[in-house]
Amino acid sequence: MTKQEALPIRFFLGLAALAALLIQLVVIPSAGASLASVYPQVAYLALPTAIALVVAVVGVEMTLVAAWQLVSAAVTGRALTSRSTRWANIMTASLIFMAVLLAGVFVYIGSVAGVGGPAMLFGLLASLTLVPVAFALRHWVRGWLGDDDVDDRIAVGRTISPPSRHAQGQ
Repeated sequence: MTKQEALPIRFFLGLAALAALLIQLVVIPSAGASLASVYPQVAYLALPTAIALVVAVVGVEMTLVAAWQLVSAAVTGRALTSRSTRWANIMTASLIFMAVLLAGVFVYIGSVAGVGGPAMLFGLLASLTLVPVAFALRHWVRGWLGDDDVDDRIAVGRTISPPSRHAQGQ
């Protein structure tokens, strides 16, 4: 990847990071305070939910940092290093952390607090959908980085099977 190809990707990542910071520092706290004043019967949920959502946005920000590092590795030609694989793993773990945290928020609000109804079930299902998406994204990123193992496993018509016992000398 050249620097010219990486420039729009980095611009988008920077814009997404700026939007995440804005959401984290302005939108979530103000929305929580506004909803607490409109619905005083559930105002006790505003602070813990806001804290959980702000922490979930940290997962998004870590994903963006990992993506930036992966683009930088591709530009400098260091895409096939253990460091790049580590950043792909960090990106996956950050997305899973965010998904599990959001699922916990939806379960607590929907089941324990008894608020929200079908919207909480939809939120739970949507957040849990992020887990397989995170693994698929990791697989795609490793293939994009040029990991031959990944390319061999996703080649059309080819399957990699474990070695047989006879091939191992047993």
